[in-house]
Order: sequence, then C-alpha cells, then structure tokens
Amino acid sequence: MSTSIESIDIKVLEEKILSLEEHCRFLQEIVDCVPANIYITELDKGVVWCNKTNEETLGYTIDEIKKMGGLNYLYQVVHPDDYNVPDQSIEHFNHHADKQYGGVFRCKHKDTGLYKWFIGWGKVISNTNQGELPIRILNVDVDLSPQMDTDIQLRAILAENLKLQHQLILDALSKREIEVLTKICKGLSSKEIAEELFLSKHTIETHRKNVQKKLKIKNMAALVLFCKETGLV
Repeated sequence: MSTSIESIDIKVLEEKILSLEEHCRFLQEIVDCVPANIYITELDKGVVWCNKTNEETLGYTIDEIKKMGGLNYLYQVVHPDDYNVPDQSIEHFNHHADKQYGGVFRCKHKDTGLYKWFIGWGKVISNTNQGELPIRILNVDVDLSPQMDTDIQLRAILAENLKLQHQLILDALSKREIEVLTKICKGLSSKEIAEELFLSKHTIETHRKNVQKKLKIKNMAALVLFCKETGLV
C-alpha cells in the first residue's frame, strides 16, 4: 500500500514540475517580448540577469555581462555624463530599501557604439534576511530614442531627469518640511505660512533653515528653482 501511495505522490509531483516548467517558459516568452530592457541587479554585483530585448538593444548577452562583471558592464554601456544615475541608484537603495528609483540616461550598443536615450525605473524585489539592504532590484528601461528627435523633446526629457533626481533629495525631507517648502516657493512669508498651518513664526523659520540645510541651498532664488524643477509648484 505504501509503495502505491509513494508512486502516486511521485506522479503528482512530476505533473506539478512539468506544469511549473511550462509556466516558466510562458513567462520567459512574455518577458522577452516586452519592448523594454528588463534586468535584475544586485548592489555589489550589478546586472545578474536580463531579457532578450536588453541583449538585442545593447548587444551584450547575459553570459558576456557576467563574464565582464555586472557593475563593469553598467559603466561600460552608460554614457560617462550619466554615471550619476547608476551612482545615485546604488546610494539610494543602500539607504531606502523600501523605495523605488528612476532616471533618464544614455546607453550605447556594443557593436555600433551609438547611444540611445532610456528612461528607467528600479524596485527592490528581495532583501537580506534582516530586511535591511536590498539584494535584488528589478529594473525596467524604455528606449526613448524614437521620441528624441527634436531639441524641444530633448529638453523636456532632461527636465524630467532632473525632476527624478531632485525627487531622491526630497526623500530626506519630512512631510511638514515639504509642506513649508511648497508654500515658501509660492511666495508666502513665514508669518503667512505660520497662520495657515497654525504654527509659530519661529517654527516656520526653523523648518526653512532645516530644508535649506538638507537641500544644500543657500538663497531663495535657488530654492524656488528647485521647487519648479521638482514639480512642487
């Protein structure tokens, strides 16, 4: 009787394995057909997996990427002027394991050496056992080159990139500080802000000083410009 039960269990297990393999093949086909570069990175290793679109867009197979080192690969394909994007993403995920990060940057094809514009976004998909520093990050980059054929569009996408970078800085501010910052950039005085928020003028001045210190901005003009670039006003 036990042998019969074991045989049935093995048969069920084999069927489940076959079903799982079929699901994996199906998902792989979908991921490879998505018109975007999808890849997984680790903070200390860089790229450890990518879809077919990524291989075709930039000319590197995943085996080549692993051989040259995932981090070396990133700095090989990213334009030198855009190194701030991978640098800031690593810094971001080291301190904000529960948040996402995005940016606009250029990457070149291995064979042609031609650069294309991408907008990318990363999100943590697994952490350490302690739930602190992220181990793996899912990244999705969309090729913007077809839309980058005019100076106006180029300026627009660069402005969006600046907005994304500033958003990372905003993460250091509290909700109250962002609220005060927004009102400051709308032209309200400390007294007016204090009246609207039912706080003392001294408290508002303290928030203003803390905001400027965290943002490393010394004057009002630069503060207003930051708000506009970030989309706060």
